[in-house]
Formats: sequence, C-alpha cells, structure tokens
Amino acid sequence: MANIGPITPFGVLEPSAHFPHSAISQKFTQLNAALAHYIDCERDLEHVDCFDHAFMNWARDAEAARRKTLLLCGDIIRAAICRPEDRPLQRLALLTRALIESETSERFTTLHRALDLHADLFSCPGTTPTLARARHMLNRCHELLDAMAELGEFRDPAEISWAARSDAEPDALIATCAH
Repeated sequence: MANIGPITPFGVLEPSAHFPHSAISQKFTQLNAALAHYIDCERDLEHVDCFDHAFMNWARDAEAARRKTLLLCGDIIRAAICRPEDRPLQRLALLTRALIESETSERFTTLHRALDLHADLFSCPGTTPTLARARHMLNRCHELLDAMAELGEFRDPAEISWAARSDAEPDALIATCAH
C-alpha cells in the first residue's frame, strides 16, 4: 500500500507577488517587443537586396517596426514618473531612441558604450518584486541593444576609427539621463 503525502512545497500554490504596471513600465514592455521585432526585420534585410522588388515588403516592415519603436520611446520619455523604478526605464528609452537615430556608426558605438560606462543610470538594484520586474525589463532591453549593435546598419568598420576612439561619451545625453 502506498502512503499518501503531500509532495507540493508549501507556498507554491500561493499567488506570486503582484506587479502593478505604471504607464512607463507598461509601455517599456511593449518597447522591448517592438525593439525585438525591429531587430528581426533589420536582420532579415541584411541578407537580401532590399531594393529587389521581391523584398520591398520587408523594407516597409522594417521601417514600420522602426517607427513603432521610436513612437514607444517617445511615449516613455514624455510619460510622468510614478515610482523610482520608472526612472531607469525612461533613461534607457531615451538612450534607445538616440541609438536608433544615430547617423553614424561611430556615434552609435559611443552611445552604446554609455550602457557600461554609466551602468548605474540604467539599473534597478534591490529585491522587491517591482524592482525585480523592472530589472528584468532593463536586462532584456540591454540584450536587445547588444543585438542591435551587431547589425550592419549600425556597425560600419570603414567609418569607425578605432585608433582615434576615446572614452568620451555624449555629455548632453548622459546629463539628461542623470536627471
């Protein structure tokens, strides 16, 4: 005969801590999805002749994904901060917009390095469920920005002068993020 005993650990069936979205965190979740889609569209274009009529829809899709991503960045930047966890999300949206709108790969590289040089501006240390969720969103966005840095659109070896490269970051953007 078998003995009946509970095998489910205590607390597993309890609802997890609720994460209430703010306007910024809700839009940031959408931003991560839109940014991932934008990167996928750009990756697709790297392997085809985007001026070939067979792939014209791909170029339109990539442009639509870019517009949506920039629109979400703008929404986040303009939104009011409701809690401290919103500030790094807003800063990262500002940096994401600046990265996408970079006109040169050298500027892109300089801005992308700001993620590491000023990691404290783009992080949420702590252990509460709200901080953990915000940190998860930030980490996902960091991964996406690293993936974006690998795209040919933002990386032009002929344009980047590695010898003249400095650790000077765009002061205006960092000053804006620090506030």
